[in-house]
Amino acid sequence: MKVVSRLEQLPHGCPRPVATIGNFDGMHLGHQELMRDLVRRAAEIGGTPSVVTFHPHPIQVLAPDNAPRQIQTLKQKLATLESLGIQLVIVIPFDLELAHMSAYDFASDILWGRLALEEIHVGPNFAFGHRREGSFNLLREIGAEKGFPVGRIHQIQFRGNRVSSTAVRQALLSGQVALARRLLGRPYTLEGEIVSGAATGSGLRVPTANLRTENELIPRMGVYVTLLTVEGNRRQSVTNIGVSPTVTGLASSAPLTIESHVLDFQQDLYGRRVALEFLVRLREERRFRDKAALVAQIGRDVARARRYFGRLKGLA
Repeated sequence: MKVVSRLEQLPHGCPRPVATIGNFDGMHLGHQELMRDLVRRAAEIGGTPSVVTFHPHPIQVLAPDNAPRQIQTLKQKLATLESLGIQLVIVIPFDLELAHMSAYDFASDILWGRLALEEIHVGPNFAFGHRREGSFNLLREIGAEKGFPVGRIHQIQFRGNRVSSTAVRQALLSGQVALARRLLGRPYTLEGEIVSGAATGSGLRVPTANLRTENELIPRMGVYVTLLTVEGNRRQSVTNIGVSPTVTGLASSAPLTIESHVLDFQQDLYGRRVALEFLVRLREERRFRDKAALVAQIGRDVARARRYFGRLKGLA
């Protein structure tokens, strides 16, 4: 897959780009279906399945205080696009100059003039241009004027509701990682580096790996069944998100940590790059009267995680 971050760097070898446009935060089931339709259409005409997206997210530029936390990093988004068969991604740097460009100028000068898109396919609620003045109908009118077809992609629903980035984000912020997994078609994943922590887990004889992640969106505080991938190996784990250790008397203002206990694993993970997948939520984080009570609860959490993985194995 070829990735372009400047409009002047369009690569050779990408004929007749058949494109869609959007932020595609999270690459949920709806986005994935759009990409599959795009790949099929490009194959029909011998074109290049392409995506035009923006970085940073427009709201992060226009109203940073109100910007939603992004579900994926740009790196994760690009990896997902590549896995779906997209061959060209044009990442347009979003700034105030672009924000003030009219919808007509954006479509005619950039989509048609610079990118020379063969076809454009978008969802029915697609909006673009200054103050989101441009609609699907306007884009279709401009396409008819300039000579590029504009197609509309149907929306995907889950339990009668439209699958959206907002729905995924709300599920994660409320701790419903199993629901988020169904909306995404994969477990929600944090990526980052294992760093030194307070070594409290080792003191409890329950060693943990402390994740420092680049992801903006962290699921709600609590204890989760997870999978931690390091060097290509996925390992069963239990993860606490919160201000651990959760023992009575400790300050509630402690920084948020993401600590995973990897089952049946003793190797040192400090400095390693890992991916942490969230499967299901076990419970809220809470305080305990002493360390013995905390250790006992951790034992119960691990037992529940083992039963969960056992059921998954039985269904395989």
